[in-house]
Amino acid sequence: MSNLRREALKWYKTLQRTKDQVFAGDQRTIEAARQRIREEFLKNKDIREEKDIQEKLKIARDVDIELRSTVVQAVKGDDNVYHAKITSDTKKVDNVMFDPNAELPPPRMKKCGGGKK
Repeated sequence: MSNLRREALKWYKTLQRTKDQVFAGDQRTIEAARQRIREEFLKNKDIREEKDIQEKLKIARDVDIELRSTVVQAVKGDDNVYHAKITSDTKKVDNVMFDPNAELPPPRMKKCGGGKK
């Protein structure tokens, strides 16, 4: 088995594990993601050019990082409040508070009927 084929199988399995972790508890989404991952890998199974395969493997790595770092599940609790499932991989950014003293431009006025007679 070639190294590229082995790496492709590795990323296929990695993405399948990632979707199980990221979408834990959401069977419908897990199944949809499973099918999508399978479809994408099957669609590209006949690619032979090493450069093209490397490009597809980079996409797989990027998708894995994106799923792990940006997907946050919100689960409705018994108290009718949503709780976010945030993992150690989730990107966290600083919130910038709105400056109430900021000078905002006035809204633009739309002209109605604005045609010549």
